[in-house]
Parts: sequence; structure tokens; C-alpha cells
Amino acid sequence: MYYIINQNDQIVAIDPQLLTQLDIPSADEFYKKVALNEITFELDNEGVRITVDGKASRYTAKTSPLDGMLGDIRLVDIDMFSAQEETASIEEETSLSLDDVDLFGIKEEEEIDIHTPSPKDTKETASVSTEEDDLFELILPTDADNAIAEIEEVKTETNKKESQTLSAVSSNDETAPIYIDVANISEKIGISTDDYNLFLNEYIDTALTFEQALQSNDEKEKEEALHTLSHLSNVLHLPYVGEILEQIKNASPSEREQAITSFFTTLGRLTTSHFEEEQTSSEETVHIDLPQEEVTVSETHRAPIDLSDVKPIHFDFQLEEAAKDLSLPVELIEEFVHDFITQAHEETEKMLAAYEKGDLETVQKIGHLLKGTSSNLRINPLSDTLYEIQFNEDIDRVPELVKNYWAHFLSLEKQIELISKK
Repeated sequence: MYYIINQNDQIVAIDPQLLTQLDIPSADEFYKKVALNEITFELDNEGVRITVDGKASRYTAKTSPLDGMLGDIRLVDIDMFSAQEETASIEEETSLSLDDVDLFGIKEEEEIDIHTPSPKDTKETASVSTEEDDLFELILPTDADNAIAEIEEVKTETNKKESQTLSAVSSNDETAPIYIDVANISEKIGISTDDYNLFLNEYIDTALTFEQALQSNDEKEKEEALHTLSHLSNVLHLPYVGEILEQIKNASPSEREQAITSFFTTLGRLTTSHFEEEQTSSEETVHIDLPQEEVTVSETHRAPIDLSDVKPIHFDFQLEEAAKDLSLPVELIEEFVHDFITQAHEETEKMLAAYEKGDLETVQKIGHLLKGTSSNLRINPLSDTLYEIQFNEDIDRVPELVKNYWAHFLSLEKQIELISKK
């Protein structure tokens, strides 16, 4: 579990699971308690001391710096199983005089009869002791069996969840997009949706640079890569990614390659476009119940962009060079490119529809989305054309820029089609 602090040691984001652990229902309630000093986080070299409503506990913690556009921020990873409750000292707890304490229910004025046990007493004591020993012999194995059964149940449930995760990301439709609720997550971690998309692209780039480390036999190198990728995926609330990274960590050498392939395939399916489109649609749909004569509807309709006569503009894209640059198998890069081509067809249709409505902002967002993916795959000439669409502020230039992008895209599609037939 984790939280993120800025250069002033202020908490700017917190793991929902940590809120649950602290029995705090929401982030709003958490920050209210922080403002009222009802909850404090004190970080030092030995860990973190968390005080909630006067009750303090200390945990071991690891701090990691994060790079990005939020300035100097750090992620604090807390080991919740290391909790040590801080209580009053022994001297304070035993400050009462022994004369004031009613030990074992024997009052001071009562006379204590101390005598030497008789043979009868000894026999009765031995009998009681034997009965108690027999009772323990009956109880302890049952408790142990229950404990073992509970452990096995937990293991079974864990294995079941891991299988469900692999099944979810390795379904029949392995090209289906995995949608990220960008608006909701961005609000939770306090950044804009544009910044979130930027961080997501940076995360994918980072993951690609760590591919060799994930496959490394050097446990320290592999663990550092997994730690970084896992924490960043938690910060971005990426679906499935954390579970797959955990599987890579625990996988045997023979299983690791499949888990790593599943990881990169999942990254290639992540997208925020679905939720961005829904948000844009909900913002555009406004119903006003006014008399018909008082309603003025003003919409800008533009002539459709015809891509049927666009001729390919050739550029050289080599799967082998991209694979070498990204330190990934050629087969995996080819699979990613096929996924991108499918995505580009779908998103381009949305781009054309947005242009007809005069919606330049949506055109820019789709350009940004496709640019990020093509750039990650090192399809640089195509990425450059999408960069122009992303930052274009003149809607009259959209047809020209889209046709230029589409001409390069057709060239890529043709090259990949020929490669696949070999």
C-alpha cells in the first residue's frame, strides 16, 4: 500500500486500500481529517508513524522518487504487515502500588492459608493435570488442522484469482481494448486527463526499456524493475497490470516468458479513448425544455473527408529494427503493430466524424492517442503526421493533415500485410 507526497511532504495521492486499512471511507474524509490534525503521517529513516484519532502505529516503509510533470514527488510504499502499535511505557502501566491491586481476587484483609500439599492434594492435582493434558491433545490437532485448511483455502483462492487474471487478459479476443476510466482516475490522483495520457505513454516507454531486466537471471535487477513498474501501475490504477507483474515475480523460469508476453500484450490493449469519447458525448448532449420558437440550434456541418482516393506515401519501417530498439521479440512487435492497425481504423472513423461536426478538440485527442502508440512502436514517420494533427489549431487544415496521415498509414498497412504473407 502506498501514498504520494510532494516536496513539502504533503500527501497528494493515497491508495484506496490504505484508506480501507485505516478505516477511512473516502479521500474527502481523509483530507478533512488531515486538515483537522486527526490523522498524521510522520516519515523518517526508520519508516512511517501513522496516528489516527490519537492511536499511533509504526510501519516499515520504502520511499521512491517519481519522475513526471508533478514536480518533486515521492512514493512511500508501506508494509502494512509490519504494524507496531505504540502504547504507554511499562513504567506508566505499572505505576500503581501493589498494595492497591487486588491480585487474583484476594483482598488485603483476607488471610492466606499456606500449607504443604497432602498426598491426597497431590493426587488430585495430578489428576487434573492429566485431564488438561488429554484435553490439549484433543484440541490442538483439530486447531492445527483448521489452520492448515484455512491456509490451503487462501492459497487456492489466490491461485484462482491469478488464473482469472490470466484468463481475462488472454481471452479469445486478445486484441480487444482494455478501457481506462481516465476522468475518474485523473480526478483521484489530482492531475488532468491530458497529463494522465502523457504519464500512461511514459509508463509504456519505461516498461519497454525494462524488458531485458524482467527476463534477467539477476534477481536484484529483476526485482528493481518489477518494483518500479508495479508501483507506477498502482499510481496510474492500471487494470490487470499489477496482478500480471506479481505473476512475473513468482513465476518459474519456464513460466516467466509467457507472463512477460502477457504483460506487454496487456499494455498494448490499454486505452482511454472510450471514456474520453463518452465524456465528450455527455458534455455535448444538452436538452433544454423550451418552446420550439425560442430554441435556436446552431451546428457546424462540414463536408466529409474522402480518403478513398488517397495514395500511399512510402516510408521504410523494419520490424527487426523496432524490435532491437525496444529489446523485444520481433513476433511481439508484429502483434502490437497489427493491434495498432485495427485501432487506427476505428479511431480514424471517429476522427472523421468529429471533423464533420466541427469538433477540433476530439480530432486533436484522437491524433494524440494514435501518435503515442505509433511512437511507442517506433513508427516515426507516421507518428510525425499524427503529431501535426494533435497540435493543429486550424480546423480548415484538418482534411490536408488527415490525408497526409492516412497516406503514411496505408504504406504501413501494406508493408505489414506483405510481411504477414511471407
